[in-house]
Amino acid sequence: MSTFRVVFLFLCSLLIQDTFAGDNAASKNPLYSRYPAPPQNDRSLFFVQRSKNTNAIVYETNVLPSGKINTDDPLKIYWMQYASDSSKEDLNYVQRRYAYGIQTTAVKGHPGQYMLNFVSYEKKKFFLIGDSEGKRYKAFMTINGKMAELKRIFIHLDGGTFWFPNIVDIEIVGKDPASQQEVIEHFKP
Repeated sequence: MSTFRVVFLFLCSLLIQDTFAGDNAASKNPLYSRYPAPPQNDRSLFFVQRSKNTNAIVYETNVLPSGKINTDDPLKIYWMQYASDSSKEDLNYVQRRYAYGIQTTAVKGHPGQYMLNFVSYEKKKFFLIGDSEGKRYKAFMTINGKMAELKRIFIHLDGGTFWFPNIVDIEIVGKDPASQQEVIEHFKP
């Protein structure tokens, strides 16, 4: 995979927390806590934000009029343009193909389950799993060593260029399905 794709995905698709000071200062007052969270609905899965601006990339289940998942294209991905007018906007070709897009693969022997990864970063796999009726889906990922429901990703940037951003940290936040506790992982790509 090209360096461009790896760097660009992280720029665009994973969340990071603010790390202005050492110790635990960033986790006590994370940058994303000052950002608007996209509204949730029955199709909501997770969202990605970056320290560059308050816009969010929203990931939802793409459903047919029957309420069942669209097996040919299971995810709907779009921008919430909070930095301007809070409108929704589709991803453009470059964003879908090299940054925020998701590769989906149906899991053989498990109808309604999909293995997912960002097009620009294949190392972190996650899963789209539906309920027994196939109407309500959730995204699951190993976060800090535990399988958890993925809720948000925040990418903390510090300079760089459009094609080669300087990623300081990526924060992945989820919810442990058993304890309902928040699970957090930080990493630098």
